[in-house]
Amino acid sequence: MTALVSLAGIAPVHAHTEEARHRPEHRSSGGERVAARRVTEARRSHPFHPAPAREPRGGADQHPGAESHAHAAYQRPIAGPFHVVRYGNGLSGTVERPVRPGFVSRTFVSGGHVLYAHVYQRQVWYHFGRAIAYETFVPAVRYPGVYYAWALTAWPHPLSFAWGWQAQPWYPAYGALFTPYPVYTSPDLWMTDYVLASSMQRAYQAQPATPVSQPTPQEAPAPAPDPAATPFDVPPGDAPSAKQPDAAPQSPPAPQPGYAPPAPAGLPPVVTPQVKAQLDAQIKVQLQDQETAAATPLTLSTDSTPPGLRPNHVFFQVVQPLEVPTGVANHYCLLGPNDYIRRTGAMSNDDWMIPVVVELSRASDCPQGLQTRIGLNDLNAMENEQEAQVLEAMQAASKSMGPNGPPSGPGTSPTLISDGSALPDPGVLDAIRHAQ
Repeated sequence: MTALVSLAGIAPVHAHTEEARHRPEHRSSGGERVAARRVTEARRSHPFHPAPAREPRGGADQHPGAESHAHAAYQRPIAGPFHVVRYGNGLSGTVERPVRPGFVSRTFVSGGHVLYAHVYQRQVWYHFGRAIAYETFVPAVRYPGVYYAWALTAWPHPLSFAWGWQAQPWYPAYGALFTPYPVYTSPDLWMTDYVLASSMQRAYQAQPATPVSQPTPQEAPAPAPDPAATPFDVPPGDAPSAKQPDAAPQSPPAPQPGYAPPAPAGLPPVVTPQVKAQLDAQIKVQLQDQETAAATPLTLSTDSTPPGLRPNHVFFQVVQPLEVPTGVANHYCLLGPNDYIRRTGAMSNDDWMIPVVVELSRASDCPQGLQTRIGLNDLNAMENEQEAQVLEAMQAASKSMGPNGPPSGPGTSPTLISDGSALPDPGVLDAIRHAQ
């Protein structure tokens, strides 16, 4: 058996744990302005008819077209061009700032943990004469096309790997929720297990931090980002060797000083083989899209179809609590992180909602098989997170190749994209703590 470097430092939460963004408003079908307000820990999907898209402005929360109704956010501008979104009573939310016209950097916090920052490009989609605002994830790196082709090609021989997860804090409670492939015949299967393991570790790390006795010191400035790095990186020399498959892996980043994770609560659902196969198929779609994009000049496009509505982009992992209609008048149920949905049709031209079916969920969430509908920006946030996860898996595979990892492949040196590089903003915990 070949031993693979263990995952370490997987940052929790997704590319969009917040959707109540400071962005252009729309009006609901009833004509009332949809504003974010702190009521529950979930969002609710509502049909609406979008107004013309326009630039964000200061003040109360505003939404673009095709976005669900937010119920759980404090939003507050802070000193300078920053904007804070806080969810519920805990230290969870985002701090957003513009980096240049049309681009925003968003720092994510979950359960008192500062996670990372991603960059998003604001776009406008013109559909049947109406403008709908949405965002796309801006990656920090892009690989040559030959690397994506390698990722889509079967390996000459099936390979076995020892992931080394057993010693990591997330594994005792979350490791039994999915079963890794016994052998790997292609890179996409390896990446599927990598993405699933990262999701479980994110769920572990996203638990609310519990204050301990000592006071919380001021956060230290974040180090300069390495665009080619990934939250899964293991320092040189720390990877377990083939002769040491049980070597202790790196632990995830320590919680913010003054906080400690509580016992696990609300475990994600057990991943079934059917769901895993659909996730693998969607990862292949992502890789195929990136291979095509790598063959074109590096540009940041606008006015294109939102990624969540593109052909074959149909399977999504839920990235934040979301209330959706059950089909019974005025009745809703909850979709939670690590539930999975499948898009079953195109966006309606009547109320601009998108039909989906629940493929996997916790017992307390919407029942499996429920046919419901969600807003475009909620679906697109899931798509953005999936793109970020696949990129992280690509980075991890490129850094793990060799005797103790995947077979060596070509084109593993990426091109850096400066527009996609961002530092976590300092002081985000205080900003979210004081958001009202």
